[in-house]
Amino acid sequence: MNSCSRKLLASGFLLWLTPAIVIAQQRPLVTEDPRIIAYGSMVTELGFGYFNRARFPLSGLGGNQFSAFVGGLHFGLGPRAEFQINSVGHNFLWVHENGTGRRNDWGDVAFSTKIKIIDESPKRPIISFRPTVVLPNTSQTKAIGTDGTHFFGSILAGKIIGPVFFFGNIGLGILDDSIRAGAQQDVLTYGIAAVLPVSSRLSLLSEWNALENPQENPTPGGEDRGQVRLGLQLRAAGFRWDAAATAGLTRLDPRAGVVFGISKEFGLWK
Repeated sequence: MNSCSRKLLASGFLLWLTPAIVIAQQRPLVTEDPRIIAYGSMVTELGFGYFNRARFPLSGLGGNQFSAFVGGLHFGLGPRAEFQINSVGHNFLWVHENGTGRRNDWGDVAFSTKIKIIDESPKRPIISFRPTVVLPNTSQTKAIGTDGTHFFGSILAGKIIGPVFFFGNIGLGILDDSIRAGAQQDVLTYGIAAVLPVSSRLSLLSEWNALENPQENPTPGGEDRGQVRLGLQLRAAGFRWDAAATAGLTRLDPRAGVVFGISKEFGLWK
């Protein structure tokens, strides 16, 4: 783990301990919420996950994966802009396919800017745009990463219908080719999700999120992926607690998994 990653993790941990003012919306979903957090606020997220039969096509390894300290820092820069730093955290893999033993490494770091384009009204949805760059922090030598730089651009939309907030994303991704130098993998990303408030403290969530590569024989690491999640958010003791069950939709996705975490939002400036 390099010094920059250590500083980022330490900052995230200290900010997570700071008293909360309002509550974040994102975890435990992967599909991005098109709404922007309040101007001058910061959201901190910390999560963990366990996945059965995770597969890593570049190395050919497979096994049970545990992810720790999956972190996020989200900054409200204005009424229409939000900046995000998200880390995959530390991954441990108990190898059962094409080998034995345990592998572990720190995951990649993603930087995103979410820009609100259209406000929600009674007749139209909220629409935002979110570009993301993923910087490599996982090494191919550990056999559980691709060590590539990736770019994604997505359109986000959402609408309240009755008590439920429905939202979805669609976008394009450019992935570094993990085998061929100077080549890339162009992919389509999409997701759809729903949040149902049951009470002032409890919400139920669901989503379907996927990545598709139009190539017939994509380079390892750029194959189709997909998953569904069912989860909940619970507001208690000044925090937002979350948990979800996951199920993979392709042969390369983990067969099943669980994720859980905690989030806080507090003010930095006015």
